[in-house]
Amino acid sequence: MPTKPKKTTEEHDPVEAERLKTLGNELYQRGEYDAAHFKYTQAIEKDPTNAIIYANRAAVLLATKDYFDAAFDCRKAVELDPTYAKAWGRLGTATHAVSAWEDSIRTWKEALECLPTGNLTEAQQSMKDQFSRGLARAKADRRKVETGVEAIPSGPSTANKFPWDVAFAVKRRKLASDKPSCVMVIIYAHGEFDEAMRTLTQQRLITHPQTGEPAVAGNPNVLQPLVNSILTDERVFHITEPDFQEKSERQCLFESQMLQGWVSGSPPLADIKRQILQRLKRDPWQKVRPSISTTVRTWIFRAFLHWQLLGKHVFAHELFTQALKFLEWGRKQWPNVPASERGVVFEISWIRGVKRQHLALMHASKAHNGQDSPFSFEDLIAAAKDLVEDVDSNPPGSGLDDEDHIGHSYAYWIYPKAQALSILGWSYMQAALRAHDGDPLTQSVFETASEYYLAAAEGYPTDDSYHPTFLRKHLECLCQMDKPLKVTLPLGDRILEVLPESLEIWGLGPTGDALRQMQESVRKFATHWRAEVREGRATMDDVGKIDMPLVPKLKTEKDGLPFSVKYLSLGNEGEERGRLSGAK
Repeated sequence: MPTKPKKTTEEHDPVEAERLKTLGNELYQRGEYDAAHFKYTQAIEKDPTNAIIYANRAAVLLATKDYFDAAFDCRKAVELDPTYAKAWGRLGTATHAVSAWEDSIRTWKEALECLPTGNLTEAQQSMKDQFSRGLARAKADRRKVETGVEAIPSGPSTANKFPWDVAFAVKRRKLASDKPSCVMVIIYAHGEFDEAMRTLTQQRLITHPQTGEPAVAGNPNVLQPLVNSILTDERVFHITEPDFQEKSERQCLFESQMLQGWVSGSPPLADIKRQILQRLKRDPWQKVRPSISTTVRTWIFRAFLHWQLLGKHVFAHELFTQALKFLEWGRKQWPNVPASERGVVFEISWIRGVKRQHLALMHASKAHNGQDSPFSFEDLIAAAKDLVEDVDSNPPGSGLDDEDHIGHSYAYWIYPKAQALSILGWSYMQAALRAHDGDPLTQSVFETASEYYLAAAEGYPTDDSYHPTFLRKHLECLCQMDKPLKVTLPLGDRILEVLPESLEIWGLGPTGDALRQMQESVRKFATHWRAEVREGRATMDDVGKIDMPLVPKLKTEKDGLPFSVKYLSLGNEGEERGRLSGAK
């Protein structure tokens, strides 16, 4: 009788790997993705040279939208078998999903080159059609890139007018007034940013003395202050060098190499966790901490840069999500290790800074892409409420009186909550504006939005550009609720009173232009209706409207996703006010 094939080693067992792969295939077909992933992982452990198993595990990861891990498995598959067309195709899907257009285009071309030039089978023709469509979509989407960066020309007209320049100039006056001000957080954030940029100038390209290959030399201490500045107040981030993107990417790889991080090759999160635990068994925190820090900071910086500079919302979302998953895992893994050993990245306040950036990304995606955004209003509301609860559950400690600590308190407690409240206001206001005519719940949703916007405005100092901006949105909501002039006109006066404070600091560039347009709009509203009252054509009990931005109505009720309407005040949750259709 035939004998069973012998194992070459205990670890390497192709026959067992094939059996596990078959089980994984069956689970995948049934949609049991977690179980399928586990079987494929077991199969890879038995035969790490089988490209098909990596590609199959990548299919599971694509199904669960774990695009970075899927790309890693696809790259491993094509490394083992460069002619594996299906693996190239899945890599094209994964890179497209995270808006890595250049990688996606190159990958789809590789996939097409793996197919015969003629006499294609039906399956090969189907793959060719799929790959061709993928290539066309990647090229088309590459042309749609949006940026969130404000362009401000540098020169004599802008000298000493940037917010950080003004903040330094008015610092003493603001401190003497003993009134809350955005100046401290701007100075705090810009100090970190300036340190990062000065350190980045030390980077230079050299020839490696031993290999003769191009190499990078520099200082591996750029990412820490750079990411700190972004998490503190991203508005201080600005680019002055045309090669910044290329230079910063080299810095990320350089720091990862110098500090033994996990950046190059983008290994799966599970592998990174396992390697960290292994290293901690032999190395002290002093050696492992820099590796963790540079890896997490690279994820966050890349997410921010690709979102703000290139409009890659999905790519940024994947990186922020990966960072947050890892940081929460670390807090649970080492709950009793002091911050001085495990690092500041695992502190609740620092994680909150990452959450704030992630929420801002989700908001930007929804605002720019509407129903094409991967995020719903419910997603925004859940993330915003989570951030508010995070702040309320973890108040700042004592000893926050010096200037840096005041800036830190604003950046990691006051501003995250205020921004979350504003996004709650935006979500409900957009839902109300898109509601069908005659919806009886519209007014209550506008009321909810108005309360959130007011709470958000009052969370910012009066000299921050967001303070009058959200007061204006509060005014818009009140007008939509048909509130009388005796309510809306005093609010208009309040906005006009604080705008000069904001313009003093934020008067440069598009932000300043928006504030001046707001000033003109509110002044027009106040002047017109006060004249109407003065001349007897209206009373303070009448309703006056302010100009509103146009918002398209949803075509049909099925185009929207209803969500529950709840008001979360500064510490108290109100009653549920119903459901509003047309709110996806």
